[in-house]
Amino acid sequence: MTTKPKAPAPATNVRPIAPTKTLQVIETPEINRHPSPRLGTAAEVRMEMARLYRDARTGQMEVGDATKLAYLLTQLATLMRIDDLEQRTAALERVLKAEVKR
Repeated sequence: MTTKPKAPAPATNVRPIAPTKTLQVIETPEINRHPSPRLGTAAEVRMEMARLYRDARTGQMEVGDATKLAYLLTQLATLMRIDDLEQRTAALERVLKAEVKR
C-alpha cells in the first residue's frame, strides 16, 4: 500500500514582503488603427511624424500619445543616421585598405 506524501503545513510566522494586489483584466474596445507605416527611410519617418502632428492638432489623437510616438520616431531616425554613418565609414575603410595594399 502506497501513501501519498503530505503537503507541508503553511508556516505561521511568515509575513508577506509587500501587500499583494489582485490584477484586473480590462477589456479595450477595438481601436481604429492605421496600418503600420513604412519607416525604412528618413523621409518615411518624417512623413509619419508629420501625420502624428496633424492628428494631434486636429484632435484625432491625444497629444500625449502623439508625443510618445514622435519620441520613438526621433529615436528611430537617430539610429538610421548612425547606421548610415557606420556604413559610410566601413566603405571608406575598405577603400583605404585597398589603397595601402597597392
